[in-house]
Amino acid sequence: MNAPSRVTQSKATFATYLLLLINCLSPMAAIVVAPSLPQMQAHFAGVPNVEFLIPVALTIPGLLVALLSPVVGILADRYGRKRLLVASIVGYGIFGLLPMFLDSLYAIIVSRVALGCVESVVVTVSTMLIGDYYSGAQRQKYLALQTTFASSSAILFFMVGGALGEIGWRAPYVVYAVPLLLALVSKALLWEPKAAAMADAEERGPLVSFRPLVLLGICVVTFIGAVMFMILQIQMAYLLGDIGEHSPQTAGLVASACSVMIVLGTLSVHMLARLGLRIPHCLALAFGLIAASFIAIPAMHTWQGIMAVALVNGLGCGLMLPTLAIWNMRELPWQRRGLGTGMWYGSYCLGMFFSPLLVVAVSKSSGSLATTVSWAGGLCVLVVLAALGASLVKRRAQRDLQLAAVNLEDA
Repeated sequence: MNAPSRVTQSKATFATYLLLLINCLSPMAAIVVAPSLPQMQAHFAGVPNVEFLIPVALTIPGLLVALLSPVVGILADRYGRKRLLVASIVGYGIFGLLPMFLDSLYAIIVSRVALGCVESVVVTVSTMLIGDYYSGAQRQKYLALQTTFASSSAILFFMVGGALGEIGWRAPYVVYAVPLLLALVSKALLWEPKAAAMADAEERGPLVSFRPLVLLGICVVTFIGAVMFMILQIQMAYLLGDIGEHSPQTAGLVASACSVMIVLGTLSVHMLARLGLRIPHCLALAFGLIAASFIAIPAMHTWQGIMAVALVNGLGCGLMLPTLAIWNMRELPWQRRGLGTGMWYGSYCLGMFFSPLLVVAVSKSSGSLATTVSWAGGLCVLVVLAALGASLVKRRAQRDLQLAAVNLEDA
């Protein structure tokens, strides 16, 4: 771990898990208030277009993260990490609490825009610091755990948001006081990574050079992955309704089971790496599981069948996200880690934002939601083939290099 000599091992461990908790603030932005949206809409029933504005208030932070993360990465590369992160966590808590006291829906939306701006800093810089503090297998482990924490926290935030929503639509926003405490702890435990230490860690590992086309490719695959990740998350109730299962309780049960499998999928990444599977293999496996689940959807005519498909899909999605994060971080030299992390997060959030829009647009041509989902499975198959092809090309290139080295020694 790249820590100053005065930082004890226990403090370094606490700092690492603090970063994992900080990254959980991203799902909190939307999930904790989602269960109380109908109450909020009823409260502002007199506002024109309220049925449109309420969902905007929920999703606008994610769009801001998508747009601003690359800029945040550039700023963090230039001006440092720690101060930017601590200040943004404070802002996150303040802007998150504001809807408790605001009486205008438009003012609440403005506060959510501000929340999205600071959230882009929180998620980007917390991920960067894990990349800064660790290298090699440890970095891979904690990037995978980052996704595990975020996925697990989503389940908790749904429960907390639902319980607080029983009190009133403003009550869930009290959860945003927690980041203010996290900011104080962050100020005490985190440290600004030193350029010399990061350069030394990079020199001891494989040589990494900044390749813009590789970063672009990672961002494209990440965008596709995020679109796929959100399809069943958003469309599950509609798919169940199409087969005559309209119970919200059933939809919640299937979604919860899928979430559990996502967590298990994130935990499997480190194990697969220890078994010798490289990034292309993990991506092929992840997209293969997602493809199989999507292609099977039209043949499922009971909620139990869709439940089985959701379990396979959740495992694939859980494996996919940390694999993409690890791949991206591995390809970034420390001088461009901020830019690369910001572009990666931006691609991921854009994919989540556009996922429902793309599904609606394609469904107009496909004729049904189930057919659209199966077409998405076909796109996943193409990603599987591309990952396996890239693995073969890289293996052949390594073999040619080894043969050239042997021939040079013989000569």
